[in-house]
Amino acid sequence: MARGRSNFKMGTVEMIVLFLLQKQNLYGYQLTTLIKKQSNGNVIVTESTLYPTLYKLLKNGYISDREMPIGKRRIRVYYHLEDAGKDRLADLLEDYNEITVGIERILTSDLSFMEEEDESRD
Repeated sequence: MARGRSNFKMGTVEMIVLFLLQKQNLYGYQLTTLIKKQSNGNVIVTESTLYPTLYKLLKNGYISDREMPIGKRRIRVYYHLEDAGKDRLADLLEDYNEITVGIERILTSDLSFMEEEDESRD
């Protein structure tokens, strides 16, 4: 996977987080480890990517958060998918599927038509 931040990667992280939260409420560390585990290590989401995504989702009302005490002094923040987040997830999945199909068509296409166009310009 290419290194660095990109809109594609950030949108993908948003989609994955919403997808996982539709299954159950999760906290940040659970999200990062679950993404890594479920992708067999092919997708790694660091805290520096995850938390800005979570804050954006919170700000837009797609998710909510709830603090839960853990032990005597620790607090764990669980994230919950809201109805608006379910709608957002549906939109992101539709976009993802369209883009995936389009990319697959390009990568598996016969590019001989380009040679024909070049010849017709001569």
